[in-house]
Amino acid sequence: MQEPEQHLLERAAEGERKAQLELYQYCYPMLISVARRYYRNTDEQMTVVNNAFVKVIQFLNTYEAGRFLSWVKRIISNEIIDEYRRNKRYNELYRFDAPVEERGYDDFQTESVFTHEQLQEMLLSLSEPARLVFNLFAIEGYAHKEIAKMLGVTEETSKWHTKMARKKLKELIITHHEKTGRKFVG
Repeated sequence: MQEPEQHLLERAAEGERKAQLELYQYCYPMLISVARRYYRNTDEQMTVVNNAFVKVIQFLNTYEAGRFLSWVKRIISNEIIDEYRRNKRYNELYRFDAPVEERGYDDFQTESVFTHEQLQEMLLSLSEPARLVFNLFAIEGYAHKEIAKMLGVTEETSKWHTKMARKKLKELIITHHEKTGRKFVG
């Protein structure tokens, strides 16, 4: 996708509502796609999208020309993390400090092709902390060390949640294979 014009960014930063709306429409597809990986509820998705966009407008003056949507994606990722931190259950959910043996991506293979909706549903079936950590690690590409720092937990906790997410996803794939009669290699 093409970068937004500098003139649009300047007008939006100056508070011009029409420019802000145009920028919102430009950012919305990426913002909502990230939010949908983390939240099932539409109200929660829109809350995090709108909060992130407010921060985009607030910090437009800090954006340096280049990869605009990557910058916006980082903002929404941080907003999602902040939202989890504000959640009262945060401290109850993130306390797993037992060492975890890290395995690679080749834990299992499948012949199935899943639709975007099926994959989305699988991700949304994960517990909130597992979904957050798994998305940050496997989809957003953060290292466990970075995730641990962002969430204020140990690397082992991050690895544990990733392991639990993989285990749950594997169970879902196996269940899918059993229902469809497809072969599972794992």
